[in-house]
Amino acid sequence: MKRNRRQGVAAAVALLMVLLWLPTAEAAKETPELRNLAAGISYTWSEQPEPSYSDVGNKLTDGKYGTTVFSDPAWVGHLRKSTRSVVFDLGEKKSIARIGAHFLQDSSVGIAYPNTVSMYASNDGLQWGNLAHIPSREVRWADVPASTQDYIWDGSKDGLGQHHPNATMAYAQYVKVTFTTDVFVFVDEIEIWGTDGKMNKAKQVSADRLEFQEPGKATGGMRNLVLLNNGNGPGSPASWTKDNLMPYISYVNEQGEPQDWLFDGVLFHGVQSPSGQDFTNGTATLSDWKGYLDKIFADQGDLLQLNEAVVEAGRRLGDKGHKVNVVLMIPNPGNTVTDFGDVDGDGVTENFNSAVVGAEAAYANKQKAVTWWIQQIKQRWKEEKYSKLKLNGIYWTGKSISMTDPLEPNLIQATSKQAHKKDMNFYWIPDFQGNRNYDWEALGFDAALLEPSAYNASSVTQRIEDATGLAKQYQMGIELAFDEQINTDTDKRERYINTLNGGIDYGYMRNAFKAYDQGKTTLLSSAKSSDPMARQNYDLMYQFLAGTYAKPKPCTKQPEGPVAPDAAQYVVKCGTEITIAHKYNDQSDMWIVFDRFGANKLEGLKEWRLAENTGTTVNPDMSRPSTLLQADVSDWIGPYVVRANANGNGNPWDFTGGNHNYDGGSTSSHTGTTESFRVWADGVEVADGSVTASVYTKMEVVNLIQAYNTKVADGSGRPVLKETVTYEISGGHVQVHNEIEALEDITFDTYYGLQSVNGAWNDTVRYFAGDQEVASSPANTYSDSGTKSVNPNVDSYVLSSGDQGGFQHMLRVQLDRQYGLGQLSNLADNLPVIFTQEYGKTYFLQIKGTTPELKQGEKFAWQGSYDFYAENR
Repeated sequence: MKRNRRQGVAAAVALLMVLLWLPTAEAAKETPELRNLAAGISYTWSEQPEPSYSDVGNKLTDGKYGTTVFSDPAWVGHLRKSTRSVVFDLGEKKSIARIGAHFLQDSSVGIAYPNTVSMYASNDGLQWGNLAHIPSREVRWADVPASTQDYIWDGSKDGLGQHHPNATMAYAQYVKVTFTTDVFVFVDEIEIWGTDGKMNKAKQVSADRLEFQEPGKATGGMRNLVLLNNGNGPGSPASWTKDNLMPYISYVNEQGEPQDWLFDGVLFHGVQSPSGQDFTNGTATLSDWKGYLDKIFADQGDLLQLNEAVVEAGRRLGDKGHKVNVVLMIPNPGNTVTDFGDVDGDGVTENFNSAVVGAEAAYANKQKAVTWWIQQIKQRWKEEKYSKLKLNGIYWTGKSISMTDPLEPNLIQATSKQAHKKDMNFYWIPDFQGNRNYDWEALGFDAALLEPSAYNASSVTQRIEDATGLAKQYQMGIELAFDEQINTDTDKRERYINTLNGGIDYGYMRNAFKAYDQGKTTLLSSAKSSDPMARQNYDLMYQFLAGTYAKPKPCTKQPEGPVAPDAAQYVVKCGTEITIAHKYNDQSDMWIVFDRFGANKLEGLKEWRLAENTGTTVNPDMSRPSTLLQADVSDWIGPYVVRANANGNGNPWDFTGGNHNYDGGSTSSHTGTTESFRVWADGVEVADGSVTASVYTKMEVVNLIQAYNTKVADGSGRPVLKETVTYEISGGHVQVHNEIEALEDITFDTYYGLQSVNGAWNDTVRYFAGDQEVASSPANTYSDSGTKSVNPNVDSYVLSSGDQGGFQHMLRVQLDRQYGLGQLSNLADNLPVIFTQEYGKTYFLQIKGTTPELKQGEKFAWQGSYDFYAENR
């Protein structure tokens, strides 16, 4: 009996030990020893690194960490272009607890941390579930010594989020790490810590839903939101009027008459206040905030004008019940203002600078300002009772989440609650590289639109593809951005077209909530323009919003049907490019090409090409191979030195128009624009993409030119004259007429008018008075025709090339000395009529040494010609 008792005690002790051991064993199973599952394995890049910083020998998994010296061979370097991805195949499903990626920043050599590193898991390597989007913890591009940073997803801390709330490990075979690129991004090790098999808290990750945010409750039903700048700061548009708003809320024809509704939402926002303070970066004060509200809610302010535009459009369209959504900005308080103003009436100015008053006090002061702003909007809106407008929401103007103000996310979330209490939605349009742009929903925004920054990217199409992929991953809408240059610059217009094309290629035309940042008044200018190219930009936008937009067909320069045989010349128009072909010599046709080019992108003589043709008549096919004879290096119709007699800005003497932009180079803002151009073949206007036979081709180009004392660095300078340049082309003869009309009282200092680029005709220049040669010189040194007093009848010059194998290229330029400015009454006697510069241009001087004036509406004019021909030697 005693023995049985001892045996029972022993059994009980053993059972107790087993029971005590079981949780320990279970815990051991739950927290197994982890290893780096990626160690030594290969992987697949979406795009190979730069050759100078290549990935030889699987550097990401070799266990070698790079130092802070960028030339350390452990680093792998990627340069610009699209978001990169690297995919790891673990061979079979495994339990993944942590993923880490190690990056370098050295701003002194253009290496920055990625804005966002994202980590994904997958069972098949095709469908991916996101584990985390991880922002940089350090300020990107900081001017500090080189450093490194780990971007880490840790399942024990971060979990699996939307996939499995209680899971701490992912169960998957494939892992993908992606990172955004800016300039250079350097990465060395990527580690995937986990264990073989399936742990209890390891769960499979479901595939993400990749789609844009669509119009719906979160957008108040809006589909297309246009941004209108009404900040009234330096360079901002003047106050909006009913007439100027009409082309935005309705689609108008060329006579300005509404034909259909257009944008269903308007976002009024200001960048700067009249005092020059910035609403987006947080330098504006209470007086700036109040001034903006007073402006927009004024008796004849922007909102009233918008309401009246909707009323008028509704009446004309027979849809008087139509309403337009309105979104109003909320200025970014920022973190620097120390004397904002007294918002709550306690006699103490609000201080937003956390370095001065502390983070909590600064945060509380910002909350006061935000609350005041929202209350003001609702109160003023209620008082005005805009019958055809719906106050949809407010817009946070910051483009990124601050990395120096840790409480800014709290402020945004508090603002969201305030907006929702007032029945308003909350919107955000972060930059492509904006910090935490993916985190918009957690921050409290109802809808967010990713700004691709494609318009000025090195590759528009590549950036659009990248941005739309991220927008779908983040489930955001898309902002389309462009500016006034699409109406004058063919390169910028092509970027605009590519942005619209992206709507078809990536689906955002029909399915996404969209915003449109159109600069200042781009679409208004397009709608009102008499330039077919500019007007078409507006028409294409209407088609895009209606969902009927189709990619423009490539323009063909080859006849698609029969054309008149044995014509003197053929012409084809492809947008702004006009090509005119004529028989040049027994070996070639010459193509004279007009287009928009140079610093101001003015329509004019651009280039000359030779296409082989040994026949006796010109070949109408202008798609065949050709050789460039003369490129578009400079202007052929001269610029002006002209000043406004009143309201000038004090800028010094300088050329404007022609190939001269704001700073005299070719990359700053324009000083002239082409307002319109038209083309006729034998009196019949030429349509795009149709090769047409003609005896003569006529072009009329209207340019608006600023004065040197009205030009402005941002391109918003005031035009002071209108030049109407008419070309009549027949064979190699180009007759030119220029009418110069003053738009206000102006004074001229210098004007050439007729001039040439001598590249293809750079051997000899000869100067003539009628048939008499008065001087000659090599074309690559300075020379002139003699002063006006010595050779008063000089009227032409002839340029010739060297021997081209039995013939020479010839160019004769002649000014009508009996007509207008060509009479040279505005040229001083001691100056030459024609001169050649060593850099390869020859000029007539029509105004110099005198200062003639034109009153508003008065005109100057001149006419002359170019003859392009070959001469046998």
